[in-house]
Amino acid sequence: MQRSSSPLTEPTTNTTWLAMIGLMLGGALLRLPRLPLQSIAFDEGYSLAVGSAAWPTLFQATLSSGVHPPLFYIIYKTVLPLWGTSEFGGRFVVVMAGLLTIPCLYQLGRLMFGRQVGLLAAALLALNPLHVWLSQEARMYGFLILLATLSMLFFWQAVRTNQARYWLGLTVVNALLFNLHYFGLWLPFIQFVALLTDFRRYFGRFRYWVLAQFVAGLALLPWIFFTARRPAQTFGIGFLDRPDLLDLPLTYWNLAIGFSRGNFWPLTGLALLAVTAALLLGLTQPTARLWPAQKIVVLWLILPVGLVWLISQRRSFYADRYLSFVIPALLLLVSLGLTRLKAKGWRWLLIGVVLAANGYGLLLTARDPAFLKDDWRGAVAYLTAQEQPDDVILLYSTHIQFPFGYYYAGQLPQKPISLNLENYPLEPLTAGHNRAWLVYPYTRRPTHYPMQPLLPQGYWQADPDRNPLLVAWLTAHTDNIVEYQHFRGIEMWLVDLSAVQAIQKP
Repeated sequence: MQRSSSPLTEPTTNTTWLAMIGLMLGGALLRLPRLPLQSIAFDEGYSLAVGSAAWPTLFQATLSSGVHPPLFYIIYKTVLPLWGTSEFGGRFVVVMAGLLTIPCLYQLGRLMFGRQVGLLAAALLALNPLHVWLSQEARMYGFLILLATLSMLFFWQAVRTNQARYWLGLTVVNALLFNLHYFGLWLPFIQFVALLTDFRRYFGRFRYWVLAQFVAGLALLPWIFFTARRPAQTFGIGFLDRPDLLDLPLTYWNLAIGFSRGNFWPLTGLALLAVTAALLLGLTQPTARLWPAQKIVVLWLILPVGLVWLISQRRSFYADRYLSFVIPALLLLVSLGLTRLKAKGWRWLLIGVVLAANGYGLLLTARDPAFLKDDWRGAVAYLTAQEQPDDVILLYSTHIQFPFGYYYAGQLPQKPISLNLENYPLEPLTAGHNRAWLVYPYTRRPTHYPMQPLLPQGYWQADPDRNPLLVAWLTAHTDNIVEYQHFRGIEMWLVDLSAVQAIQKP
């Protein structure tokens, strides 16, 4: 492709730079103040535990779980000493990744479609409810969206100009992507399909792209080697539900303005209608000047979601957080559609409605319990205030030691009653103790929500995978249950064993 075939010659003016600074400050105000408000969730507790461990333990833990490659935990361990392990400090580095994505998306939009599209896409990203939420979580998704944006930025510049610096940038960014999250592998697939569908145009660039992916893939080889040597090849995602056809539009709804069941029609309908209209304008009306860039973004938006949905009909790994790296593509097409309206009055009206739709989505997701993390802070505080020296804490699984242990500073023994698929008899665990605190978290199946809708009376009775040994133990001690507490995402029973222990004593 020649330099003249794209609108990327538009320079960034001083006014635009001031606007970008304003967008980043606004994005920071939407993200930073809420960092310490919610408890550390299970996945975040795992991040903090692994990130705080010694280097050998970090690699061993990451390899043992096999859910994600190790790059995020390496970054995390490197920066944690700078800000500490508080709720704010543990999430701060992800917010920084989220904020850096805003100017990167502006630059990508400017180079592909012009300055107006880039600026509007950056504004939508600053307000995007799901991006705001993921930027506040001590996980790798903020980095995944950032690196996906940079990958497409370097890819576009590399195939457009064929300059070595962009091929080098693409190689480095894709190497990071591969080692951050398995879904990062979708980016070179999208790029490959884009090159293949216009092979005559990109023939001279194809070999350089292949070389860049080969070199980037070499960085993943050590992880592949050690992962292949594990005794059990599991990746910890068997809990996800198989998606149906309705999940496809719900995913795009969530990625666009946040999917909340606590919505208020007809405002939600108006918000969806405005965003959909803008998206359709961005998907249609191709021009010779914009079509190469437009096609790449369309492939970025559709291919990963559609193919993951198809593959997940056999074994599901369909979750919106995994697919969050397509948010930039969605926002670019919405912005393109908004700027292509010829009638200036209608264009500004629709832009205002779409921006308001994102603000509305922010309000809904902030109020929706499904977007609130489990209240481990409250649960542990209550237990600590009520505990007695002869108590024992029974944790439903080994894994919840991460969020529970983050807050618990007491001296009571903590005994998991299950590990993976193995359940332990409870009587030996409670022997010698007068009371037992049973701590049970919801089973997370978050297809669309970052978390999961809450049930008013708790999840225990509706759990299809209840531990049968625990069911039998609770049934046998029904008369000894002296207290039940339901925190957000957590249920807790206090069982008085003193009478049982007295009978068992010789």
